[in-house]
Amino acid sequence: MANDGCQLPAWTGQAFAYLPYHPRGNELASQSYAQQRPQGAQAVQSSASVPAAMLREDRTGVWNGPAPAGSMGRTQNGAMTAPPQSESTLLPGGTRMPLIGFGTYKVDKAESVRTAITKGYRLIDCAAYYKNEETVGQGMAEFIRDGHREELFIISKIWNTAHRPQLARESCEKTLKDLGCKYLDLMLMHWPDAWQPGSGDPGTPDESVTIQQTWEAMEKMVDDGLVKHLGVSNFSLTQVEGLLQHARIKPVANQIELHPFLAQRKLVGVCARKGVQCIAYSPLGHADATVLNHEVIQQVAQDLGRTPAQVCLKWNVQRGVTVIPRSQNPKNIKANIDGLFNWVLPREAKAKLDTLDVGSRKVSPKWHDWGNVEEGGATKPSIALA
Repeated sequence: MANDGCQLPAWTGQAFAYLPYHPRGNELASQSYAQQRPQGAQAVQSSASVPAAMLREDRTGVWNGPAPAGSMGRTQNGAMTAPPQSESTLLPGGTRMPLIGFGTYKVDKAESVRTAITKGYRLIDCAAYYKNEETVGQGMAEFIRDGHREELFIISKIWNTAHRPQLARESCEKTLKDLGCKYLDLMLMHWPDAWQPGSGDPGTPDESVTIQQTWEAMEKMVDDGLVKHLGVSNFSLTQVEGLLQHARIKPVANQIELHPFLAQRKLVGVCARKGVQCIAYSPLGHADATVLNHEVIQQVAQDLGRTPAQVCLKWNVQRGVTVIPRSQNPKNIKANIDGLFNWVLPREAKAKLDTLDVGSRKVSPKWHDWGNVEEGGATKPSIALA
């Protein structure tokens, strides 16, 4: 380089941490790509400060280019390192949806919503069925009034008794009024089950309306500016694929129960490949203490210096699934989001958590038929060849 008049760059001689062999062995500190990037004034170094012996030595295994950002891997001591993970996921159309949100099921204090927003939550998950959207709206009111509406990603859902087109529209308009919003970022069909209006809970099946008719009414909400995106909840893979076939405006999300005991890998994976982002409700096990108290989750949490709840949330977030934990305890609200994107679940820990998947649902109403989880997508060879 010196022969052509160029100066040696400041990063010359620094280790490429992911090559298994390096001529200087353990003399080099184990670092990630992100850590290799020179920082500030300390990164400025002239060629005169580089020892001549280093310039003459064998350079095999040394990366003489700038350390790329956004990569991760194993350092020499086997630990997982990574720069901070993105805090949002990209939906079709370019909108970004946060990877963690605040669930409002059974939330009856506006202060809990205010606390969540103060602690950094920007996705607020609501539903007409929760019968608390006015309270949630009170919790968001000041933030919205101060001109920060576009910072929020607000979700709501149409309940089973409002599947008829006109009722779906009225449900959306009431939600907007109660929440104090001019639009929703995402409207979901809460369940694929349609009930007759006013028939209670559980209701009487409504044979007069189809999923397609309800969806067309929801598409009209987008056309009229009431909603930006549409999605579903509690849909099987077969139902998602059926909707994708006839929908003019494609669903961008499917909100389903997801935690280490119910991984639903096929549903999550195929939905992702079809442009449908999965959102995990009950990511902590829907108040079932056996989830967070399980010995594997407890041990992983202890090894990593995290809480069991943080481990369960990270398990989903690290695979690109948005989580919506719910709490009215200010301490837990903060703990669930605090530093969530600044650490990595090691492969060994993830493998242990993966063994917990037994298809155990914590939310399973008797009136809903979950069908065959293997239907849809590519058929398992063991089934196709049977």
